[in-house]
Amino acid sequence: MVNIQGLVNDRMLERYTRLLGPSLGSFIADSILKSVDVSTKTGKFYDIDGGFASASPGHGLIIADGQDAPLQISTSISKVTGWDVDVNGLGVKMNKSSAEYAKGNGLDLRKANAAVLARQCMIHRERVAASLVFNATTFSGYTAALSGSDQWSNAASDPISKAQDARDTVIQNSGVAPNVAIMGYEVYKSLRQHPLILEWTSRTANTAGILTNEDLARALDVETIYVGKAVANSAYEGQTESNAFIWGKFCLFAHIQESPAAMTPQSCLQRFRMAGSTDGAIRRWEPTPYVEQIDMLWNDQYAVPGAKLGYLYSTVVA
Repeated sequence: MVNIQGLVNDRMLERYTRLLGPSLGSFIADSILKSVDVSTKTGKFYDIDGGFASASPGHGLIIADGQDAPLQISTSISKVTGWDVDVNGLGVKMNKSSAEYAKGNGLDLRKANAAVLARQCMIHRERVAASLVFNATTFSGYTAALSGSDQWSNAASDPISKAQDARDTVIQNSGVAPNVAIMGYEVYKSLRQHPLILEWTSRTANTAGILTNEDLARALDVETIYVGKAVANSAYEGQTESNAFIWGKFCLFAHIQESPAAMTPQSCLQRFRMAGSTDGAIRRWEPTPYVEQIDMLWNDQYAVPGAKLGYLYSTVVA
């Protein structure tokens, strides 16, 4: 059994890591997977058949004279795959005597370790999110791989047309349009240099020769674009550093709600969080009298409850 002697929930250290904010890196996981609080570890959705629109009775809606009620519709309610929330996080150990020595030389080793821990936690969470979201299996039936002249790194390709194809598919499947495009940085770079995008924005936007993210969003017919810029080092300790982009050569068009409900899938992507829990909660404890461990924890789960609300392109660039 793990010895949790000296356990402290360190709110001050939590606030410190939050204040570090963007200095830790560029992360998008918690921005694209909107949070939904749930009161149980596991649960299921009650999905109303038809998604956002109930079946129309097919004729006029006027309530005739002598008629007590309007025409009735029928709905089918079923349970679908829901959530399974777990505690997840990382920890770092610190020699207490080393911390005291560092403090005497003006270095707060506890804060320094917490900053490194926070960054590694965010990288880990990006990897978990990317492996779920940029996954053809996740979007089985709602995905396509691009190749050759269709790839957006090819000047002969038509990313605007592909964006419209994805938009049409999502609308046909769900009754709502994608409002975000989520892409890896390599895809983003190709789009910003693509002649068709540059030509389109030169005719429709006042860019003064500078292509903004807002211009790119308009070209792709979405409200917002999210670009995965985070990198991870795949080398083990002592090996030569080997960094690679976490978010690969994919582009997902999806409908995402800012405040999705827990009971009906209304958003392609969601993050289920245990109600009352603290994101990035920090606890300190002593595995031995000479060592302090700092843990950073989340009580949540990333999920794709509404795959039909998205369309994923893979191998988007060469």
